[in-house]
Amino acid sequence: MHALTELLDELVTTTTIPSASLCVWVDGVEVAHHTGGLARLEPARTAVEDQIYDLASLTKILATTPTAAVLVERGQLDLDAPVAATLPDVDPRITARHLLSHSSGLPAWLPLYEPHPVTTWGAPAVRAAMLREARTATLQTEPGERHCYSDLGFLTLLSLCEALTGASWRDLVDEHVLAPAGVDLRWGWPGAAATQDVALRGGVVEGEVDDLNCAAMGGVSSHAGLFGSARSVAALVDRMGAAIAEGGTLARFAAWKGPGSHRLGFDSISPGYSSTGGHFPADTVGHLGFTGTSAWTSPSRRTTVVLLTNRLHPTDVREDIRAARPRVHDAVAAALGWATT
Repeated sequence: MHALTELLDELVTTTTIPSASLCVWVDGVEVAHHTGGLARLEPARTAVEDQIYDLASLTKILATTPTAAVLVERGQLDLDAPVAATLPDVDPRITARHLLSHSSGLPAWLPLYEPHPVTTWGAPAVRAAMLREARTATLQTEPGERHCYSDLGFLTLLSLCEALTGASWRDLVDEHVLAPAGVDLRWGWPGAAATQDVALRGGVVEGEVDDLNCAAMGGVSSHAGLFGSARSVAALVDRMGAAIAEGGTLARFAAWKGPGSHRLGFDSISPGYSSTGGHFPADTVGHLGFTGTSAWTSPSRRTTVVLLTNRLHPTDVREDIRAARPRVHDAVAAALGWATT
């Protein structure tokens, strides 16, 4: 595993990625972990061993996917019922299956935060208004027709889960995911690796969610908001990988194929470019995060790989993280004997 350490140290010294933390699990046991680089550039702050990162869209598989699976198991969420049966302002053709597979027809993203002054961010009325705008946005395609990765779809799913259960999103995630798994993931975390320099927010964002829509909602959402270490993320994702291998609801979520690369709540390996490189098996599922995070698990090989970075700090440069992700996963595959090069 020494080659993995060398690769991570190379990435944080020769690219625009300030810091990175890698954790690999095989057969339910951690087999590799390394963190290197700077959690913040100015003033310089070295990334600690269990450095905390803004997990961005990993929140979707860490919080939303397993919460939805539990609600399905309990009979509270029907994947194929019209969402409008619970939320009348949603297009009557949309189902939870569409939302989870990013095929609802809702737009990928809208600046929902823009009408609301920063001083009002986090207020319940602001959150409610943003959720309403998300679920009533004009559809771009017929539901089920095309794949469009959509934060708005996951915000609509949040509204649906809260309406069905009468519980807050924070409480749902804690009850159904974080507490049972015993992992320490939080909605914001002082000391987390710094992300972008955002004038609207007064400078470099640190310890608070980078995503502007999530920040305006108070930092707690279905599409972003969670913070944690590579070890904590790996522990939860590996638990999910084991559950998929055993069958059941999460296995059905991971197996169901929509019109794009997304299954139900999970992303999968895409043809052509994949952040998992060239050696991970076809059953691999996981997700990417805009801040430079990724988490992938192969149930058949009982292997989980989590790579966390703060590649957005201080600006959004995508080429280096796009090149780094497959390099890291190919190096993991080589270290595990899956590949000789």
